[in-house]
Amino acid sequence: MVDAAADVPQRRGSLVWFAIGVLPFLALVAWHWSLGPLAMFGDWSHYLLHADAIYRGRAYTDIGYLFTNLNPYIGPRAQPPGLPLVLAPILAITGGSHDLTIYKLLMVAFALAFLACAFIYIARRSGPAIAAASVTITGLWLETGFVTNVVQPDVGFCAFIWAILCIADGKRAWTTAHVGLVTVLGLAAIGFRVAAIPLVPALAVYALVHRRRLGWRPIIPVAVWAACGVAAAIAIPGALTFARILAVAPARIVDNVVQAARVYPFAALDLALFPFPWNRLNDVYHLVFMGLAVIGAIHWFRRSYTSLLATFVVFYLAMLFVLPMQDGRYLMPLAPLLVYAAWLGTSVAMRWLAPRLGRPALAERGERVAFITAAAVALLAFVTQVRQPAPPVLVEVTGVRSVFGLLQRERSSAPVRAVFVNPRVLTWETGVPAMGFFDASPDATLAEFRAHGITHVVVGDVGTDPMHAASIARAVTERPGAFRSVFAEGAFTVFRFDSTRAPAPAP
Repeated sequence: MVDAAADVPQRRGSLVWFAIGVLPFLALVAWHWSLGPLAMFGDWSHYLLHADAIYRGRAYTDIGYLFTNLNPYIGPRAQPPGLPLVLAPILAITGGSHDLTIYKLLMVAFALAFLACAFIYIARRSGPAIAAASVTITGLWLETGFVTNVVQPDVGFCAFIWAILCIADGKRAWTTAHVGLVTVLGLAAIGFRVAAIPLVPALAVYALVHRRRLGWRPIIPVAVWAACGVAAAIAIPGALTFARILAVAPARIVDNVVQAARVYPFAALDLALFPFPWNRLNDVYHLVFMGLAVIGAIHWFRRSYTSLLATFVVFYLAMLFVLPMQDGRYLMPLAPLLVYAAWLGTSVAMRWLAPRLGRPALAERGERVAFITAAAVALLAFVTQVRQPAPPVLVEVTGVRSVFGLLQRERSSAPVRAVFVNPRVLTWETGVPAMGFFDASPDATLAEFRAHGITHVVVGDVGTDPMHAASIARAVTERPGAFRSVFAEGAFTVFRFDSTRAPAPAP
């Protein structure tokens, strides 16, 4: 009883540290709150379309999104079902409302859960000050990417990953409760994002390394995850799209690795934020930050190379480097670790420097210095962020609402199937089935339109896909007989497509 009572102030202290650590994140969420979905985002509507199909009793893939093999990177035919299964009850409660407020609240809750799990994991190993410093920068970085602006699985996926790490990593033994929780959380992570698949080999290797201590129990979640992953890959249309691409052209793996080596180091710098309005000063800050991160990472890895987190990092990075697409947000599950490494490096550097400077007392203040530095960086980065103009919101771009309204009216009298730069958002907002842009010859473009029953083509871009937009515009220009202009506003022109004038697909 004495020990339990003595633990209460410690827990309260940790809660205070966490609350302080997430303040910058919550402040930026409040600043972004009135923004609608940004023009660059489209996946959010895909998940809501799946949720709507579940809510209304349709087939999971009956969502109106017209997938084209000529540009599979817009999105697969079907997204993983985890997030739609969470969203469907919300649609049922709200009567299918398109008001995104409740979904933003859900994203905030997932983000806080992610940061809380990362805080707990780091605090157990380096204390609450270092943990707070880590979530301060991580949380602010998350919201600079507008993670709560739209419905996305990323922060929920990360919350499940770090919850597993909190439960499983470093335990002396696994109980039945550990097995059950880890299994369920892993299924949730995989259900949210297929990128959770590295959990399977990571936990298998971790269990093998620690087999004498852990016994056979960790094999249960590994087996369940693997079985469900295989079943999902077989059952979900398009789940193996990228695997098929690599199988057909294995040489692309080398290209992918080279491209990833160019993208992810700079994406890692973004995790450190941009606290200054001057590029040169940000460059100096990033150089110092990454130098400290290297010191901290070496220190951490020497102590933790057999941990579940270290094993997961290895497999996750290996996956990122062979995937055919690269994006800084894919580093999200690793963000707390990289930031933690920088502040751990700060503490390690101070402990090394203090006796050499004749100030041994400074060695014990490394954690506090790391937090104060993180707080100062977060404050500067927050001020810099709010001074920047907001990115364009899709429905506020000149012409978009008019185009959506036109297609809805046309749909009331005849079937409409459209081509648009952000097809899934168009479908969510209007109910009109839509296909995205792609790059092909004019004849191949018209053949693809005909194959998908396209009736309307919306030419115009919002700065998110200029290459593919140019290809679609070229097809309209070079095959004018198949298109008739019916509306124009802003950057957009709507053409009615006459499929009888399109060349038949090649046999």
